[in-house]
Amino acid sequence: MIPHRVRVSERATGRLRYLKSRTGLTPNILGRFAFLLSARETRRVAHGAADLAGQEFNAPTLFGEHQELYELLLVRYVETVNDDRDPNLVIASHIENGLHKMGHVRSLEDLAVLK
Repeated sequence: MIPHRVRVSERATGRLRYLKSRTGLTPNILGRFAFLLSARETRRVAHGAADLAGQEFNAPTLFGEHQELYELLLVRYVETVNDDRDPNLVIASHIENGLHKMGHVRSLEDLAVLK
């Protein structure tokens, strides 16, 4: 279900760059965190990534060695909220939504206490 390549919006790309400069974490790690922050709320992500013209990740890079776990979470999410959109759009929407939730993060410490 997870496509081999995942592209995010330009806005998400800019936010990932900013967070990288503040926390020192790479965009793929921040993308994982953002995805999980959003996916843990079992409701349909209403707003999606508008453009998908930003950074492109290989799925193994974005999700790492636990890609199968992320895929199970994505399948569970799609089944729970009956989201029939393209998986790339669903993933990009979750990353965008999670990055929005990370709006107040200015340091690694802020990220560590994020709920």
